[in-house]
Amino acid sequence: MNRADAVKAKEVLLNSSRPVVILSHPNPDGDSVGSTMGLYYLLRDAGKQATPVLPAPVPGIYKFLLGDVAVVNPPADVTGKIAVVLDCSDVRRLAESGQHLQGAGCVINIDHHLHNELFGDINLVDSSAAAVGQILFDLFYPEPIPPPAALALYTALYSDTGRFSYSNTQAKTLATAAKLVELGADPHLVYSHIHGTRSEAYIRFLARVLGDVQLMCNGRVAYLEISRELLAEYALQEWELEELNDYPRSLAGVAVSVVARQGQGDSVKVSLRSKGRWNVAQLARDLGGGGHQNAAGVTLNMPLPQARALLRKRLEEVFALC
Repeated sequence: MNRADAVKAKEVLLNSSRPVVILSHPNPDGDSVGSTMGLYYLLRDAGKQATPVLPAPVPGIYKFLLGDVAVVNPPADVTGKIAVVLDCSDVRRLAESGQHLQGAGCVINIDHHLHNELFGDINLVDSSAAAVGQILFDLFYPEPIPPPAALALYTALYSDTGRFSYSNTQAKTLATAAKLVELGADPHLVYSHIHGTRSEAYIRFLARVLGDVQLMCNGRVAYLEISRELLAEYALQEWELEELNDYPRSLAGVAVSVVARQGQGDSVKVSLRSKGRWNVAQLARDLGGGGHQNAAGVTLNMPLPQARALLRKRLEEVFALC
């Protein structure tokens, strides 16, 4: 992250008279919700007018970060305002909100994806950061960070590092988390909301689907399919599947895990996870998606059997090179 850009971004955010609109991607996760609310609380504490924009519904496990704040659903009016885009490698990730960016007075792009398209007037991109929450902490600290912001930024780190277990967890990540706890974040509260509120339906769903995990590529790949009918049977929300991939990835000998889930029409949402050096982001990009080295995704616009065959072919090609 360029220091001059960081100084400029902070100057604009804290000293401009323009209102700030905070945007992120659809299907919000812990980093996008945590970063959005963290930045909102930081700006509110500094006396700035800011609006957090989050797609509905906000996943139930992250609603504790919202408090009594009136969150706006996209698209939001950014005309003449400062638009801060969080956790998006390109404008397309914003979906309908991205269509309105041209009218913004200033666009600040804050992200940690490796292949960010630098679409902002100011770009704060650090691919070494474990989460956007880390970049926001680095941007503002040692300025005062109020407890609600500390809680939200801690949640961003906690989520995007897989409870501080993924390979993106660094000494700096843990030091930042410790400082956020000093500033008011409650680790047990975060754990309780994210991992202590599972529904009975979700547990029964796990019992049903985990027996269907298939091993490919001589046991190096674990593959799981989820049909629309199965999701409907258990009435699960999309956010409840966020960590489903952790189960097949935990198998001994597995380097890459894949969860392919039927979406609307002939579409398949593919979640890719990996261990260590295995770069699933490259595989996702080759298929039209993106993400990080150990966590990526793509939507394939084709029937499930065709998607299955394509994924198997690409994975076999990858592991044939090793």
